[in-house]
Amino acid sequence: MRQKITLQIQGMECPNCAMKLESIEDRLQGIFRAEASYHKAILKVEFEDEVISEDIIRTEISRLGYQAV
Repeated sequence: MRQKITLQIQGMECPNCAMKLESIEDRLQGIFRAEASYHKAILKVEFEDEVISEDIIRTEISRLGYQAV
């Protein structure tokens, strides 16, 4: 089933940070859309929960050097 989550992100401070976080769309199977706003420090993710979990998404965010709170 398709899910949508909005995560508050610590450490996202510039447009390059937002672009880096949006790259999870290409890195992880099962993500339909990843949209980041560094002004609001949020990441919106639309994903297929039968393919990928929120925990895996959070782990990838951490691997990129940010923290989803």
